[in-house]
Amino acid sequence: MQSQTTIKTTRPLLIKTITRILPFTGLLFLTACGDAEKPNQTNTTSTTLTTNKESIKSVNLDLSSAPLEKQIFLGLITPTAKEAAPCPFLSDTTAVETAKTSWVLKRRETSNERCYWSKNQGFSIKVTVEPLATAKPVQERVYNLESPPVLKDQPEPGNNAVILYDTVWDNERPYAMAFELDNKLVWISVTGMATDAKRLTATAKEVAEKLPTAPKLDQRQNNTDTFSLCSTWSEAEIAAIIGSPVKVLSRGQDCKWEAGSETGIKHVSITIYDGKSYPWESVLEQRGVDIAGVGERGVMERKRKRGDVPGYVLLNVLYNERLVTISTTDTIGDHEAVALALSKNIDSRFN
Repeated sequence: MQSQTTIKTTRPLLIKTITRILPFTGLLFLTACGDAEKPNQTNTTSTTLTTNKESIKSVNLDLSSAPLEKQIFLGLITPTAKEAAPCPFLSDTTAVETAKTSWVLKRRETSNERCYWSKNQGFSIKVTVEPLATAKPVQERVYNLESPPVLKDQPEPGNNAVILYDTVWDNERPYAMAFELDNKLVWISVTGMATDAKRLTATAKEVAEKLPTAPKLDQRQNNTDTFSLCSTWSEAEIAAIIGSPVKVLSRGQDCKWEAGSETGIKHVSITIYDGKSYPWESVLEQRGVDIAGVGERGVMERKRKRGDVPGYVLLNVLYNERLVTISTTDTIGDHEAVALALSKNIDSRFN
């Protein structure tokens, strides 16, 4: 990381209009890493900018180039409701009953390779059908990063049927089932909700029965009545930046990808605020850096390490009176350059 020019500051100002803290904490729900599909990729290169007599070095990140609907991303309009086609190998009723929940789980995505139902990003049921020869080994599909799963053989359906149990809380909690059929690996997983062997087996049996004669869908179909900031980048993309698998946390207009222990936490996050009262000039007086070439205006705030909380930056970019904030901790290499590259990636994808 290049050294930064020392900027003399006065006593920090109390800004009442906008409070800046590290992205939200609360209930942590974990997603299985490594089996998420990666969107279309392109090399996104941030440009070295020299502002306030400082320079932020460039960094190359391999990020999605898929277009983002600007007004939907900013939360200014609600996506047009559009229900995905029925899953060709599993009914909605059986899918929803895979989890123990009273929540309404909507069918979000369907194809001949993947069907997905969820309340939101963290509470979901997913069924994938993958070529057996290239599928990720079942034993590597963990629920919690710290705990390898316990696999228990099942008599049916198909071949090599197993149920996976997570043991991070010192007791076995089922979260997925897998089996082989016609040189395919069928994977059924529940995230953020409880399930059991009976529910998983019932779902697996229906998939095994319907899959051989499932109708072909022309293309993947999505339900677009909601938008999650966590869909901006895949877990794999952020894991490549952080250097290890990540947990994903989503709440409202926030998304955080996190890895590491309490003493070495790393995170990347997106948050969207009302930007009408953002104190641009005051922030610049308090170690802020003007960032040109992104949005209507951009400023990077630097936050020092406090206790066990690592230092971090907040790159705030204004669009239509909405503030899109990217945060990266200084435990990530070239974290300021990473924040800039992520922000520029979003900017380049707006349509």
